[in-house]
Order: sequence, then C-alpha cells, then structure tokens
Amino acid sequence: MIEVGKLYKAKVVEASTNGFFVQEVETKEKVFMPNRMTDGEFNKDELIEVFIYKDTKGQLTASEDLPFAIVGEYARMRVKEVQDFGAFFHWGIDKDLLVPGNQQKIKVNPGEYHLVRVCIEDRTDRIYGTTKLGRWIESSEFDIEEKDKVYITPVQETDLGYRVIINKKFIGMIYHSEIFKTIIPGNEYEAVVKKIREDGLVDCALQIQGIKNLDAATVTIMQMLKKRGGFSPLHDKSSPEEIQRSLAMSKKTFKSAIGMLYKRKKIIISEDGIKLTKK
Repeated sequence: MIEVGKLYKAKVVEASTNGFFVQEVETKEKVFMPNRMTDGEFNKDELIEVFIYKDTKGQLTASEDLPFAIVGEYARMRVKEVQDFGAFFHWGIDKDLLVPGNQQKIKVNPGEYHLVRVCIEDRTDRIYGTTKLGRWIESSEFDIEEKDKVYITPVQETDLGYRVIINKKFIGMIYHSEIFKTIIPGNEYEAVVKKIREDGLVDCALQIQGIKNLDAATVTIMQMLKKRGGFSPLHDKSSPEEIQRSLAMSKKTFKSAIGMLYKRKKIIISEDGIKLTKK
C-alpha cells in the first residue's frame, strides 16, 4: 500500500487532458498526477520518481516535482503567507506546506526562513510542518557515526556557529572556530560528523578530520611557500586571524602541519617565519 508523504518509483501508464496516471512499481497502485505537478511529456511505461500526497479532496495525488523534504525530514523553508490558523511555507512543489499556529515555536512572518520538519497526522494522513523540533530531536534514531561523511545545509547563524540540517534527517551545529570559508544558508556542503550528542544533536565540521586534514594542510602550506619564493612570515606565534586569512585553516591545524613539515625536513621554522629547506 502506498504511504502518503514518501517518494516512489512509478511508471507512466496513461495520459489525460488534465494530467497523467502513474502506477507505483511495487504495489501496482495507480495515482493521478496533475499537469501542474509536472514539467514534462512522457512516453508510455516511462519510469519516473514521484512524491505522493493527498489533495484537498483527500485523493492520493502524485507530483514529479519533488519537495525540499518528505515526511520525517527537515528543510529550510520560506514563509509565503500567514493566516489566523497558521502559515504556508514554500515546499518546493505547487502545493504549499501548512505549519499550523500551534506548531510554530515562534510566530512567523512572510518572507522569513525557518527550519521546518515535515510531519504526518496518523488518523487523517494530513501532511503538515512544525517548527517545534525538541521532541523530534530528542528521539532521533541515528544511522550515522562519528567520522562519517555527511551533507549539511546551514539554516541559521548563532553566536556559536551555524545550526545545520544533516542528511535532511538530523539537526546539529558547525562552529565558528572551525569555519574557514564563507557559509551561505540554504547551500549544501560536505562535512564530517565529529560528535553525536546525548541530547540528539550532532556536532559537525567542514574540515576533514585527523591525519587526512593534516596531510591536506601540509600540501596547502607547501604550495603557499613555493608561490612566495620559499618564505612566509607566518609562524607558530602568528594570530589565528592571520592564518585563517592566508591559508583558510585553524591555528591548531597550521601548527601541527608545520611541525610535521619540520620533522620531514621540508621547512625551517624561525622567529621571522617559515621557509623551504634548500633540499
């Protein structure tokens, strides 16, 4: 049986004036896909991915346009319209997502961006959004581990860093002290899991962790030295701001990397800076 709020593989089986009928591959159930929910023309039996939801009449409906998040996922969404009973958010498809007033942690206003979880009401299969995330975060069941590579979407800047969505399924943070490039909320970035916390949140880092990060840092430093004729005034007493501005890495990483290069006899470290060895 097809479940509302999920993605399915479906076969286009019939065209009509107002849209297409598609058949879900496994259950063989047919669902109507209105013209407004698709941009294309299809060959008979063509396989496509569709999102299934219920229309205002309670009928199963398919959309080839896929939402930013399906049921059980999070996304950064923009408020389109506010009514007394709730707010409608742009969801990535023709149908907007309703976040009822009692599901808003704070009152939202048109044009604002908020972190929203897509939910479903068991009794009615009604899809709705919520910005009250506490109980969902606390009950997170993780399929990721420390050091795993993940995809994050920064949502909101805080004093500590950026609140982020991880693989669309979890919420966490990246910290200012470990960010060495411009971050644009809404863009997707590769990251690494640093810590899964007991409160259900996840600490992430944009940098590669451990020895791989140091290897990458040594390459960056060597390239910088060669471009500068073999010398740089940067050294282990330089400010974190100088190092970040010049090399886009933390002072801790820089000090470890030049220490590694010194042991390999690739550089000489002095009070004036670092320079390549003659060898």
